[in-house]
Amino acid sequence: MGQRHVVPGGGVGGWKVVGAATGSTESSTSTQADAIDEARKQLEDSDGGEILIHGVDGSVRDRRTVQPS
Repeated sequence: MGQRHVVPGGGVGGWKVVGAATGSTESSTSTQADAIDEARKQLEDSDGGEILIHGVDGSVRDRRTVQPS
């Protein structure tokens, strides 16, 4: 099971989906809701896992478990 972090986009704005294992940006979106949806789709298409949703201050504000589809 994998993890995806939804984090603020930093200097570029928007929101990013970051893979926990690689630390690399998986995708970028304009809204946090879109980033959460993208992270969910990525995990559903793999072995499922957990989404860690960060606030604008960088702290984890929510966690969601995703089952594989």
